[in-house]
Amino acid sequence: RREFVEPDAVLRDLDAYFSRYPDGTDVLTFSSAGEPTLYEPLGDLIRAVKKRFPSLPLIVLTNGSLLWDSGVRKDLAVADRVVPSLDAATDAVFQRINRPHPDLSLSLFLEGLQAFRREYKGQLHMEVMIVSGFNDHRESLDGISRILRKLKPDRVELNTVVRPPADPGVKGLSPEAMKKASLFFPDKVTDIIGKFQGAVGDKSDASLTSRIVHLVGRRPCTPAEMAASLGTLQEEIDHSLRKLEEAGRIARCELNGKDYICLKSRR
Repeated sequence: RREFVEPDAVLRDLDAYFSRYPDGTDVLTFSSAGEPTLYEPLGDLIRAVKKRFPSLPLIVLTNGSLLWDSGVRKDLAVADRVVPSLDAATDAVFQRINRPHPDLSLSLFLEGLQAFRREYKGQLHMEVMIVSGFNDHRESLDGISRILRKLKPDRVELNTVVRPPADPGVKGLSPEAMKKASLFFPDKVTDIIGKFQGAVGDKSDASLTSRIVHLVGRRPCTPAEMAASLGTLQEEIDHSLRKLEEAGRIARCELNGKDYICLKSRR
């Protein structure tokens, strides 16, 4: 674990954002461009954010790889919801799909999940990323489902590869295949997750281009996803994208027939 930025700097950024957009969000989500639990003062930051913005639910998305560490579990205890990932039921699939640190085995990973479940008083949601050819066969889905039934999370969120991946050989499942896969998981608490719609914002927002750059810096997005997540009219998104393309700051790529926007590599 290592420190990237001081918690006070994060709080200043949040204060600046909410001074400009008082109703800019319904929740605060810690996801980072990497793994949030690698951030050394995570617990201090969560507590400070909860104190500063007590009405906003605070969610942490994590790969769960450090939940074996009691200090990490203590840091996450203050969050309203924690969403770890579980993508494998055997060590072979775990190694193949997650490519973990050499010291991290599936058994240690599961021990951490189980310990966190015993201790954590908030909402525990589990995300399962289903990847074609990796963990979408019956034995794998059955195994993951058995683990989840013992863990008894409040919610199971099924996801697949829907954005351009770092490994071009990785493929997602079709909507039909995802529906079939969902039948393996606990009913009534399982959802196939996807799009969300943000509140429509000010079409004259002069910072839209920087918000787009920030968004695609985290993950590739389609123009329609940008409009939904940034709460902005589609024509404003298209106008800003043209400017960013002319400036050479973004690139377009295609996956499953969809046009995605990503940051252009600077070499």
